[in-house]
Amino acid sequence: MEEHLFSLLDGALSCPVKWGYFSDGETMPRVTMVRTGGKRKYTLTTKGLLRGVVQIDCWGATYAQAIGASRDVCAVLEKYSGGPIVSAHLTATRDRFSKDANAAQRVSLTFALTYRD
Repeated sequence: MEEHLFSLLDGALSCPVKWGYFSDGETMPRVTMVRTGGKRKYTLTTKGLLRGVVQIDCWGATYAQAIGASRDVCAVLEKYSGGPIVSAHLTATRDRFSKDANAAQRVSLTFALTYRD
């Protein structure tokens, strides 16, 4: 799932995408992803599907860049089904503002993903 999600977003977005965090000085806008939870659904005969939670942070030098990147992510991922991903649903959004003109602005998206190994 991780490789597929990365390839999907990296191929569709016009800004850099990566798992983990970015370093100071990297270009904006950019998208980072972190898995924040997950568990397997077992059945009597199989190990079943996995349900994961991925936080996708959309960063920008301005709020307009951050919200623009978040809209692009949603356009690609919301209700997506393909490859190992059975379904993707946006479950939460959060904004982070800073009064510091040098600080990056952020819009965080939380997606619930159901997927196969």
